[in-house]
Amino acid sequence: MKWFLYGAAALHALFMVCELFPWSSPVLMRTVGKKLPGGQVWTPAQHELVATIVHNCGIYNGIVAAGILGTATLKSLLTAVQALVGLIGLALLASPT
Repeated sequence: MKWFLYGAAALHALFMVCELFPWSSPVLMRTVGKKLPGGQVWTPAQHELVATIVHNCGIYNGIVAAGILGTATLKSLLTAVQALVGLIGLALLASPT
């Protein structure tokens, strides 16, 4: 089980690196922009917005990778308690007020 968690953490770390660093590159933005309908090109404002969104996704993937790595190194009881607290919080958020 730990190897699966290590693998998932490594994948999220890789996603983080791919999303954090190269998105300001004009070459990458042109390549991704080729998939826009009708051969449109991104304006500089759209370029900046897309780079910011993808950068935020990279930060999210870094947090997920750290959480998975932390889960892999904790004892089972602690992980179960954390999961229980998370489920209680989810239930409180989902309940109608």
